[in-house]
Amino acid sequence: MQINTFLSKANYAIFFFVFLQQAICGKENLIDWSHTSVIHNQDTYYTLLNSVDFHPTQNIFCVTYSNINKIILYKIDSAGKPKKIQTLNGSVAELLSPQHAVFSSDGTKIVVANWGNQALNVYQKTQGQLYQEKPVANIQPHPSLKNHRPHGMAFSPCGNYLAIAFGAADYYDKAIALYSVVDHGLNFELLHLLQAPNELPGTPKGITFTPDANCLLVTFCDTNSLVIYNLSKKKNKILQKPKQVIQGDETGIFRPEDVKITPDGKYCVLSNSEHHTVTFYPFDKTHNRITQTIPVKILENPEYQLQFPHGIAFSSDGKFMVITEFGEIKITTEGDIVWDHTTSPKEAKFHLYSNQLKAGKFIVSLMTKGP
Repeated sequence: MQINTFLSKANYAIFFFVFLQQAICGKENLIDWSHTSVIHNQDTYYTLLNSVDFHPTQNIFCVTYSNINKIILYKIDSAGKPKKIQTLNGSVAELLSPQHAVFSSDGTKIVVANWGNQALNVYQKTQGQLYQEKPVANIQPHPSLKNHRPHGMAFSPCGNYLAIAFGAADYYDKAIALYSVVDHGLNFELLHLLQAPNELPGTPKGITFTPDANCLLVTFCDTNSLVIYNLSKKKNKILQKPKQVIQGDETGIFRPEDVKITPDGKYCVLSNSEHHTVTFYPFDKTHNRITQTIPVKILENPEYQLQFPHGIAFSSDGKFMVITEFGEIKITTEGDIVWDHTTSPKEAKFHLYSNQLKAGKFIVSLMTKGP
């Protein structure tokens, strides 16, 4: 009885400490990320690690190894470390410079946008946690997109829509596209395009849906901006007039790449490649707006060990974040990314971070459960 009373008092003390810490630190305390591990490219050649995406319900994520034509799947083990579980490889997987890979909203498929031929590959899940090595569908690009190259890609949370940002070097055309998911996820019907230079402010890179799928968030690398676009009521058109534009020195946005909304819908997150930072902005998921242009959290060096961060992904429970990075590369005046034979293959890597506050909440919840 005395021991239980002592534990009860200790638990209340811990709970009060956590509550007080949150009250003092405010929102920033909700995004307390700690570096867990780093995985370097193990191939003999350098490659861009362009994208990363988490499975919608499991701690499994996929990473694109673009220049060696691989999609590698990892699972976070009980110790919180990423372990390789599958590789979709080259000619068998019909990969041609895969740029972006995403899980479908129900996790039954992986969709890959290929840079080399602009085709979309669809891989079906098999029994267990693996996916078929050969695509069940290979969707050729719409004729109007022949001179475009895909960059960012995202499914709507409901799984009924797909959005792609087509943004690359100056000599390629630019656009953002909205598709309807048809044929049980084996095909995509182009609904609408906004194209540069008349309908877009620059080169789009990252793209994602708001939690209610009523808006698209798009990063533009050459204008150092994040733009939110409304979709029409029938969700068959992207409205050209921006709902909101986030831009300016105070935002910390500089050559942005990926954009994500955290699983709880409270933050919008951007990777700023040439600033080597990742920035968090408070997000109002009811009105689909950034509520503060100054970031409430900045992941920066030396603590976060970032060099040209690119892809971002969060586990569905919000406990893990993965960031891919290019390392020491150069950018030409036309916007191309270049490297040479002196670039170490290990420059390409991804980092795994854990949300320490969520881990702390989990521990407190266990400790406060008395007999």
